[in-house]
Amino acid sequence: MKTTNQSMSSIRSGQASYQINTKLWDNLDINVSVANAYPGLSAESLFSVALRVNKKRQFLFVSKLIAKHLAVHPCLALGTGTLLASLLMERVGLEGYPDTTALVNMIETGAIDRETSIKSLQFKKAMPQKTVFIGMAETATGLGHAVFQHFEEAAFIHTTREEIVGTTPSFVFEEEHSHATSHKVYAPSGMLEEAETIVLIDDEISTGNTLLNLVCALDDQFPGKNYASLSILDWRNAGQKEKMKKITSDRNISLKVLSLMAGEFNLVHSKAPEEPELISLNATGSRMLDAELPGEKLTVGSKTGQQYVSYTGRFGITSSEHDEIGDWAEAAARLTGGTSDKALVIGVGENMYLPLRFALALGGSPVVQTTTRSPIFASQTVGYPIKEKANFELPDAEGISQFIYNLNELDIDRIYLLAESVIEKSQWQPLLAYLEKKAPVEWVALTAAKRSEEIE
Repeated sequence: MKTTNQSMSSIRSGQASYQINTKLWDNLDINVSVANAYPGLSAESLFSVALRVNKKRQFLFVSKLIAKHLAVHPCLALGTGTLLASLLMERVGLEGYPDTTALVNMIETGAIDRETSIKSLQFKKAMPQKTVFIGMAETATGLGHAVFQHFEEAAFIHTTREEIVGTTPSFVFEEEHSHATSHKVYAPSGMLEEAETIVLIDDEISTGNTLLNLVCALDDQFPGKNYASLSILDWRNAGQKEKMKKITSDRNISLKVLSLMAGEFNLVHSKAPEEPELISLNATGSRMLDAELPGEKLTVGSKTGQQYVSYTGRFGITSSEHDEIGDWAEAAARLTGGTSDKALVIGVGENMYLPLRFALALGGSPVVQTTTRSPIFASQTVGYPIKEKANFELPDAEGISQFIYNLNELDIDRIYLLAESVIEKSQWQPLLAYLEKKAPVEWVALTAAKRSEEIE
């Protein structure tokens, strides 16, 4: 990767102009032009580029901040949410977070200040209008929640790809280039109807099509709302911005688009990579749950029996309900009982925010990573972000592939596997056996069909 850096200035007040070119073998040649950036943030601290094993789109920008494909300290992921929340506050005339410089410094240098992060979580404002925040599955459920947690008198929900029994989605929309395209939103009655402003959070806007699909689906079902979009990256070119402006203008929709970095990319050449067939993890075992965390199960469930708790936000959570999560995380960390200076906390799929808060409560120097549906090409090539991967079938689901990346790269002494729901323990054994080769594993569930004999 060849990178040229020049001085960078605020996305709110100035321009930052430099080019990044990435060539990956004969599969990809892409040029990225950075035009605007949050003060002090460089492209190198935000993302790298990798190849996707997906003919719809053969590349992706791998975030270094959201704890999805790469393991990151929870302070970095949560701090990214704070920066986006602060941008929104300033845009609507509120005072933003007063010490964004400390958060930017953490992101740029990787020098973690846990107390600064904990202090930042206490900063909250109320939006001038009744507001609902929506995080995008699967990569931005945690980021969306990390933004929302800075707002009082608001509500949060994230999109999901799961099928919920006996419940009709409030609306459905499509993400054409994704590995799994259909998003559903299961909002409680009145949440979206009563909202005046809807804030949509994603880690990246590439063309703007997914954002447009979401806004139009919402406008069809719940007309008359104001919208804001928050993302780490915004790569729309002039034509794509004009398309969004025209469609929203034709519908009389107000849409503010805010990001930490903006520019555009020029895809010179791309083709899907060929890789050896990856054998799915298939080990057996008899591991039992180490702990089931406290929390009230919701009455709804998936068609495969998966269970849920309200704290994830999949079915909506209010600001006052969110305020309980800090105490939940502290209690969960105490319940696990293990001590670790270098823990890895693994969330599964869409469950991203609770693993972040759980890891923060553990203390020490934890990192967080989440399994994903997204198939990424792995290579040991120096400078390439995805070194190795494992593939397994998502437990308690219907043949859904999951991937986890770069575990061999991590310096860890304990793994906490934080499962949102455990029904058939046998289906979790392949992943558990794989993880136990890396470090001792503590298997923790938010919900379980039957509490194991080890739990008092």
